Amino acid sequence: MSLRLSLLLVFLALHGLAIVAPPDSLAAIIAGTVYGPLMLFQAFNLPVLGSAASAGWAAPSLLGWGILILVWAAIWWGVASLIACGLKKLARSE
Repeated sequence: MSLRLSLLLVFLALHGLAIVAPPDSLAAIIAGTVYGPLMLFQAFNLPVLGSAASAGWAAPSLLGWGILILVWAAIWWGVASLIACGLKKLARSE
């Protein structure tokens, strides 16, 4: 397995774990990683959020979760690619 793919899987697993069981001190930031991208897609009238309970936040719809996974997979793929590229250049220079 390539370094890039390994890093991607680690980043996605950590992000998923943070969404499922967020530490109290980071809960607002983690909620932002879910609702921030979804609000962008909701602005394009995509049904990414389900119906909200009275005075509560709407949960992501199935489409919303799918889009969210694709968005964060693309972001983490880019981060993993940059790190892998940097580590390869570092290894070559030594």
